Amino acid sequence: MPFTDIAFAVQISFTYFTIIYLTGTGGLFSERSGIVNIGLEGLMIIGTVTGAFGARFFTDDLGLGLVWGPLLGLLFGAVCGAVFAGVHAVATISFRVDHIVSGVVINIVAIGLARFLSTAFFAGQSTQSDPGGPHFPRLDVLLLSDLPGGLGRAFSGLSPVVLIAALTVFPVWFSLNRLRWGLRLRSCGENPEATRSLGVSVPRYRYQGVILSGAFAGMSGAFLAAEVIGNWREGQTLGLGFISLAALILSNWNPVRLMFFAWLFGFTVAIPLRPGLTDFWAIREVPPQFIRMIPYIVTIIAIAGFVGRVRPPAAAGKAYEGAGAT
Repeated sequence: MPFTDIAFAVQISFTYFTIIYLTGTGGLFSERSGIVNIGLEGLMIIGTVTGAFGARFFTDDLGLGLVWGPLLGLLFGAVCGAVFAGVHAVATISFRVDHIVSGVVINIVAIGLARFLSTAFFAGQSTQSDPGGPHFPRLDVLLLSDLPGGLGRAFSGLSPVVLIAALTVFPVWFSLNRLRWGLRLRSCGENPEATRSLGVSVPRYRYQGVILSGAFAGMSGAFLAAEVIGNWREGQTLGLGFISLAALILSNWNPVRLMFFAWLFGFTVAIPLRPGLTDFWAIREVPPQFIRMIPYIVTIIAIAGFVGRVRPPAAAGKAYEGAGAT
């Protein structure tokens, strides 16, 4: 197997690392505050349709160019994801609906809402937008893109969002472990009653965590549609929101470990997309449908093997009954 195939697979894995890591980071803020959010897939779906529309609108209709246009498209997807996450926040925090039930509803409603928005945004097209949407100019990583043997291809032609996502771990870790805001957010997910006794509004911090989860997941979906695919297509998330949730669980809700599992699952997504990696005499006999199942099989095996060894936030998924809960 030539190094070029490996390099291409690594390059693809960086792209899907970005999607999984951004979405997982959103789930991290929500669940650290005590609100379980299995609606990450639905939030991504909203981000895909609004991000694809936003990138095309700001670039083509407003003529803002290939930097500001895609950037505002990503931010538009993030804002729409945050707004939609507000539904989950109101249901779970104010009305104390079961977190799993609310997350399932978010995922189901998002599918129909995305089709409705697509009809409104893309001249009546309900299942996809026109291909060839605008995106950021591609970048090469200094020095690494010059690696010999074709390996430099892994670090060439990357979206700037990939590099930004990789650097996101530093402010995320710092905010959760060193800032007063992050420490209070985490305390809301561990012991909300003790947090309230210190005069901290638990609902306010939980709202902030859930809305942040929507912003990150919405931006991730916008990146998938506008930067990776080039247009919106119905069903293009392909369960990446659930894979992100699995990566978050395996990371034990740690942003640094989340980077590793996001890349690991990103690489499993890249395997079916790079035929050279499966060009072995034994694997060639396997039906392609089974090859495309690799990311989901790895996810199931990983969760089954490690789920008992992780410790979620103590109050995650539990309705807060304290004073000021509404």
